[in-house]
Amino acid sequence: MVAVALLPPLVVAGLLAGGGYWIYALGAVMLLATNVTCINLAAVGTFLLQKVGPRTWWEEQRAKRATRLAVTTWIIMLLLLLGLMLLRRFGVV
Repeated sequence: MVAVALLPPLVVAGLLAGGGYWIYALGAVMLLATNVTCINLAAVGTFLLQKVGPRTWWEEQRAKRATRLAVTTWIIMLLLLLGLMLLRRFGVV
């Protein structure tokens, strides 16, 4: 799943940037960033649904904090990408 989601937009971005099509390359990079963000959100969600956690009780609090930080970070990244896509859609960027 990771190779199918990440490799094609990365290759397209490189080819377009090499050809001098910077605006189209930016679209491919945005798709790559969106795919990375969604893969990470899906991984965190899967771990939460499967109740994967630390083996020892003293690591539980640190794991909860790290999970909250990861989910918050990836959701903010997804919202920023959505905002950038909307700005591009309406011709602002």
